[in-house]
Amino acid sequence: MSLANYIERDIESRIRNHRELPCAMTLQCLATHYNVSLTPVREATESLLQRGLLVKMGNRRLAVSSHLADVPLDSEDHLAPPPPIDWDQVITRHILLLSLRGDAIFMREEALAERLEIGRTLLRQVFSRLAGAGIIDHVPRRGWRVRPLNEADLAAYLDVRVTLEKRALELAIPRLVKADLETMLAGNLPLDGSSTPRLDNQLHQYFIEKSENRYIRDFFARHGGYYRALFDYAALGADVIAEMATQHRQILSDLIKGENERAISGLAEHIRSQQPAVKQVISHLESQALKMEKTQGFSPISSFREQPGNQRTEVAEAEADSVLETSSQRSPDYQQTYTE
Repeated sequence: MSLANYIERDIESRIRNHRELPCAMTLQCLATHYNVSLTPVREATESLLQRGLLVKMGNRRLAVSSHLADVPLDSEDHLAPPPPIDWDQVITRHILLLSLRGDAIFMREEALAERLEIGRTLLRQVFSRLAGAGIIDHVPRRGWRVRPLNEADLAAYLDVRVTLEKRALELAIPRLVKADLETMLAGNLPLDGSSTPRLDNQLHQYFIEKSENRYIRDFFARHGGYYRALFDYAALGADVIAEMATQHRQILSDLIKGENERAISGLAEHIRSQQPAVKQVISHLESQALKMEKTQGFSPISSFREQPGNQRTEVAEAEADSVLETSSQRSPDYQQTYTE
């Protein structure tokens, strides 16, 4: 099941069962609710419009067709669909565990596709996207290589990131939109005792895009995805989230007030302060990998290391099983298999 199909079926289920809609019926709100880009939302809503379940209002918002208000409840035929597996996320987790072993490891499409019970075409599409995001490397005539992680590489990346992101903000300042800054400010909630802290990282990509500098954008497109994936994989503690959200709020507040130099300085300090947080994530994932090695009684790296005369090695089946089991335990959404 594709993301567009899932969104379409979920909204249809809500309509036909007279349940509350997920949010305000705008493309942006729906994209935020389903945590997807606008493309699958646009495809889903266009299909619902063509089928007459939704209508477009004068204010460009969508609404349920009035003739469906009296349709009898039909829960048996219109059960809410289970969410599809996000294979990008599952495979990224798999790759990150291997990356933490510190060696450049080649993966074989056939074996991993078989273990995940998905087609090689789908797997190759995921690998291509992950390579574009800098999470793995594609080596011509060799295959897909896991990118090894080490602290020296982390320090080097953060050093360049500080320089380029500061410059991005300097270039972006004339093009910043106050309403955008206020929206991002509201998305970052500190730890105040009355609510759970919330982190919204949009400001970094926002500054990069608003810089309109193709070389800055290219650097982060090529190299930023790997470290974003690390944060997405391992749940950060509430104290870390609260600290980062507070720093985001200070940067955004300074920009809204026109205190640009202070905002630029705060951005640099914020990026440098992330190194301990990234190390915490690395430590967490390393302990996961070691625990898996001890409980499964083998070393994942030994099954992936290139052997003399072989261009690529077989994927370790037990390691793949362990990663999938971990992914399923972390999120019930991955208990069933759906492919596009």
